[in-house]
Amino acid sequence: MENDWTGLDKYYKDPSLKDIYETLLSKDLSDCVMHARSVLSKTNNWMKFLFNEKSTLISGYYLKHGSLMSERDPEQALLKYNTALLLAPFDSETMKLAYRARADISLCFLQCNSCINNINTCLALNCSQDLVDELMEMKSKAEQLVYIEKQASDILSSSFTDNFFNIKGNNVEVPCATPDVDVKVESGRVKVVAARDVAVGTLLAKETAFITATHSKNKFISCHYCLRISPDLKPCDGCCKALFCDENCKEKSMLEGHDVECKIIDIIVDDVKLPFKALLKIRRLCNSWDEFIAVSNILGTDEMNNEFTERIFGSNKFSVLKSRSDKRFIHGKMFNSCMCIVNIIHYLELRTSFLPECAEEREAVIRAVARIFLYLSLYCTPVRMLHAISLGEMQLHDYTNRGYFPLIGNLEHSCTPNTFVIGLRNSVALLALQPIKKGEQLTFSYTGHYLTTVPGRERVMELLISYGIVCKDCVVCEDNIPHHQPLDLKQLIAVLGRPTSDDFHVNTKDVYENVCRIMNLLNSVSFSREYFDIFVTFVKYIMFFAMVNYPNVYIQST
Repeated sequence: MENDWTGLDKYYKDPSLKDIYETLLSKDLSDCVMHARSVLSKTNNWMKFLFNEKSTLISGYYLKHGSLMSERDPEQALLKYNTALLLAPFDSETMKLAYRARADISLCFLQCNSCINNINTCLALNCSQDLVDELMEMKSKAEQLVYIEKQASDILSSSFTDNFFNIKGNNVEVPCATPDVDVKVESGRVKVVAARDVAVGTLLAKETAFITATHSKNKFISCHYCLRISPDLKPCDGCCKALFCDENCKEKSMLEGHDVECKIIDIIVDDVKLPFKALLKIRRLCNSWDEFIAVSNILGTDEMNNEFTERIFGSNKFSVLKSRSDKRFIHGKMFNSCMCIVNIIHYLELRTSFLPECAEEREAVIRAVARIFLYLSLYCTPVRMLHAISLGEMQLHDYTNRGYFPLIGNLEHSCTPNTFVIGLRNSVALLALQPIKKGEQLTFSYTGHYLTTVPGRERVMELLISYGIVCKDCVVCEDNIPHHQPLDLKQLIAVLGRPTSDDFHVNTKDVYENVCRIMNLLNSVSFSREYFDIFVTFVKYIMFFAMVNYPNVYIQST
């Protein structure tokens, strides 16, 4: 069963909440949440939710449906098997049969390592002898074919490809970036600029997220912690919504707060998932509730700006809180976020031991939770993470995850950005998309590059609602992109030399550098059809590098 927050509109006309609008203007972000909490505690007008429990019966239902789909629609069958695993009680018969079924699908698609992993996980359970014999026979077949998988991987590998995302050089102030990147602070605001002239295709940074959140469409196919997509993930022991690569990812996720999230994960929808997970991690990084409260009290102040500016991009545990606090059009979003947060706090009290027991301390902590949660929701910029997936055909995954990145999240938005961001599991790489001059500000598109997304009204609405941005005289947002841009002779000659093959592993370094050279020459005609074609080739190469180094296996139906 799935919960949503469509009932949130009942609060819009609730007369008991009429005074909340005054608190939205308060300097203390927690005031509106605390006011809403006081009102809802009296009226008992909380949102009502259903919570999933492990169930052999329901798990068996999904297992049966997966079996019916396995031949004609293996993609949907795998989703059903993963759902069955998530719902299955540990060591139950349905859990064992779901692992066996996933192993069978993996073997059919020559994903032999995934097949073997599924079998080994199943064998670690209390299996019947008949099932053990069946699994051992399947494992023998997979082990005989595993060389095919390795050969395919070896063909794609090269020194240039394997090291493409390695940071070259040492940037003391910004360890996740190359020396091509500099960070300046003007009037308390972070500006990320080019430290020197940068050529198209240059890797500028590879940053690991402070925290990530899977898109709701990805939760049944990807790791809850590192976002890897694979048919051999393991279910969380406690909840019915989180899969993990292995015990390592599970343990890291628990340390960052999944043991708390696990109890109320059924109500943590996409809109609040990222700030909620960040909140839990920040608490775990604090030595005490007193430190957590103290940090909440200086959010957005000069004290925080001065304190974290120099250390934000290193290992500072509060780096994600150094974000832009000048966003506009926040009050509509603020009300919705407030009502979500107050309900989540309510269920944290009901279903978890996250909050302290002492009544006086609990009130101070709840106010701090509200303050940080709302600050994250309003002011921290989530970065869209495009991921490359493959199984036969390489492509960008349809559903983008989100992450908080202290460096890349502080880049300015542009609808015609000079950088491109690609997801590398729970990290992202930042690459130069245009020639960038020394001192020029680095930009990326919060909603995705205009050539990879649908322009027009949908883009405008997302910028306004999610980021409080209204573009002025923007040809992309106004859907007024020129239909034709003439090329000069040098550009025409360059276009004739563009790659026409998708054999990315052949002469990879030379071909990629040629693609970047053509991108540079066509930069002045970036709305032309020729630029679009070379841009697509550029993105395919970046996808190829990501696929080789950070493979995501997504089984698709033909």
